Amino acid sequence: MDVPLSVLAKSLSGFTICHFKDINHDPKAPAHYYVTVPINDDLSLLLCVVTSQIENRVWYYHKTNERAIDALVQVDKKDLPFLDKVSVIECNQPVLIRRNEMDKIIDPKHKFKIICRDIPWDLKEKIVAAINNSPIVKPFIKKMLIKP
Repeated sequence: MDVPLSVLAKSLSGFTICHFKDINHDPKAPAHYYVTVPINDDLSLLLCVVTSQIENRVWYYHKTNERAIDALVQVDKKDLPFLDKVSVIECNQPVLIRRNEMDKIIDPKHKFKIICRDIPWDLKEKIVAAINNSPIVKPFIKKMLIKP
């Protein structure tokens, strides 16, 4: 039995890792992992994408804002055992979305899965620090963060 996305979105609390395909990405792009980061707004979610395209992200920030490179949190199998390769959590561009609007960004042709709720404490701290120290993230989002 498939659980409706509206129910799943309500269950996302604290740090959680989900896997889904964002309809705003290139149609040929694969589904990605996303980290939900706890915020002080129960009606919304803050999502950070996990990407293996490390070189592309570093090159982009090298050209646009070198300080933003520090807000890419590197992770691998020892941090998140389900990863196939070294990746980064993109903490410069967190997406703030209303829980009841999750279905507007998730491609219905691909399954939405909750992968993990057990994230290492030090990784949680790195994510929150990276968002707080990002030169790109808006101050109002930084104020919404809940420290781990």
